[in-house]
Amino acid sequence: MIRLDRYVAWTVTLMMVLAGVGLLGVLSLFTMLEQLESLRHEYNLQAVLRYMAYTTPRRFYELVPYTALIGCLAGLGMLASNSELVIMRAAGLSTRRLMLAATAPAILLVGFGLGLGEYVVPAAERIAQNDRARARAEGAIVNEFGHWYREGDVYMHFDLISRGGVLEGVSHYVFEDDAMVAARYAERAVYHDIDEARRYWLLEGVTESALGEAAASVRALPSLEWRSELTPQVLATEMLVQPDKLSIAELDYKIGYLARQELSTVSYELAYWRKILLPLSTVGLVFIAVSFVFGPLRESTMAVRVLSGLAVGVLYKFAEGLLGPLSLVYGIEPWIVVLLPILGCLGIGGWFMSRVG
Repeated sequence: MIRLDRYVAWTVTLMMVLAGVGLLGVLSLFTMLEQLESLRHEYNLQAVLRYMAYTTPRRFYELVPYTALIGCLAGLGMLASNSELVIMRAAGLSTRRLMLAATAPAILLVGFGLGLGEYVVPAAERIAQNDRARARAEGAIVNEFGHWYREGDVYMHFDLISRGGVLEGVSHYVFEDDAMVAARYAERAVYHDIDEARRYWLLEGVTESALGEAAASVRALPSLEWRSELTPQVLATEMLVQPDKLSIAELDYKIGYLARQELSTVSYELAYWRKILLPLSTVGLVFIAVSFVFGPLRESTMAVRVLSGLAVGVLYKFAEGLLGPLSLVYGIEPWIVVLLPILGCLGIGGWFMSRVG
């Protein structure tokens, strides 16, 4: 029996490798074509190839559940087409054991994906997005309207973020009881990280205005220390890297930071729970694959099974995107929103398996 388990696991693993390579190749091709349409400044073909290399781990990580789904469908489907599943079941191998044998390589794939998503993807994605932004903007992260940020009662605006995390054109607006009480403008701000006790931004070319009830005062300063939780890393994350491309540890820090500033954390919580529940979502899709092979796709061709896997993957991704805004609009807990499609997969798979008996 153990030999049969290994044979099933090996077949599914081989199909997962082929599915992963195929999906990654197609997605990379579309990504490259999209990037080639936006060549400008220093963002040339060499920069595009460098961007593609750094973002490959992220694309692979995003494809983990769908690679497991299609790999299981194709692997078990091939065994079914050769009547090997029938022989195995006649030899006493239960459907549950077959499912466990098919799930084992999927769990290994998820483990590899989690390690990649936690330790490789965030750093590689940050490098890729920074390089692309600077190449497109000739050395600076720039936006037509600048960048807005809030920390407590201070609203900040930056014209651009130069290479090395230097802020250009920094404006601060301080509010108390819904009224602006002070404003500050600095030509630039440079971050200094001396030690844990001395981390601050040094504002240069400062003009500071204090707004009183009867009068306003203005003073000019050559420089001024500004202490803040804001760091170049936080800014780069906020401006360039989307929540779903951060690590679990970074998401946890970002959620805490935004909560302390009384800002919305929904998008980061959704990304956090999607990463935490990635193993369960993959198992749910594998359960769908197993139930399809023993159920409606038992006599289908390999092409039909692969297309069915792609269709299920697209529907699952669509459900994730559709349910996500519910957390923001109706105040539903993000973990519930993330869990719903997974429960749907388990429910559909269980229904098909019950019909098979």
